[in-house]
Amino acid sequence: MKVTQEECQMHMNRVPVNQYLNLQILEVREGYSKVRMPYNSVFANSWNNTHGGALMTLADVGFYFALATVNGLEASGNFATAELKTNFLKPTSQVDLYAEARVIKNGKRLIFGDVQIKDISGHLISHATVSYIRRDL
Repeated sequence: MKVTQEECQMHMNRVPVNQYLNLQILEVREGYSKVRMPYNSVFANSWNNTHGGALMTLADVGFYFALATVNGLEASGNFATAELKTNFLKPTSQVDLYAEARVIKNGKRLIFGDVQIKDISGHLISHATVSYIRRDL
């Protein structure tokens, strides 16, 4: 299914948490999305690193839009996160972050993928494996 970057951004902006995080769609193509989360000091944990919850939200949203490129934006509303496992590989703070999400398997009931979150220099910050479940079957 062909969805554009602009359509994805409009869809993303309907969700309050995405607005709060100021998430931006940078690229979409079949089975792939790239999403930017600009730095904001409210994302800092007690060690002044980016909070893991913010990283996991970025991963989840990134995968949602990768999924939308193969199932369509309207159909994507029928999917929900079933599992999100994140490995935090490197602490980061005070930098924009980028999620690159890929669909690995687009099954009838379950969709599987992975997400790499990197900083502006390309350092790998975290890696997530994701599965979504189709709710309308």
